[in-house]
Amino acid sequence: MAKMPKEVMDMFNDREAAKVLATVSADGVLNVVPVGTLAAVDEETIAFADIFLGKTKSNLEATKKVAATAYKGLDGYQIKGTFQGFQTSGPLFEQMSKAVKEMLKLDVRAVGTIKVEEVYSVGVKAPGKKLA
Repeated sequence: MAKMPKEVMDMFNDREAAKVLATVSADGVLNVVPVGTLAAVDEETIAFADIFLGKTKSNLEATKKVAATAYKGLDGYQIKGTFQGFQTSGPLFEQMSKAVKEMLKLDVRAVGTIKVEEVYSVGVKAPGKKLA
């Protein structure tokens, strides 16, 4: 597993950063959606809330392959990893549910987690540079 540098974690935890999640179906069809709840839990884990996931959820459960990007201005980072599963209870679920309810006034169905395997810069200073 790769460890995200602090600046990558900070970008994923920045509420103002744009964030997208990319998945692939079992038959190879790509799917990319905005997921503003993407957040770094620790150096090796990204979490996100399932509020409206459809194809994305099916793809994650079928292939476990995922990439996520967070960017703001000219800086940005991408992680590639493996989907670990959804939680419907516990501390992480409660924390994200509370935050989403306060921010968006929406209910969370589940919280997904991703184990980070690779980290890249997608910013203009070092586009495509592997960071971890």
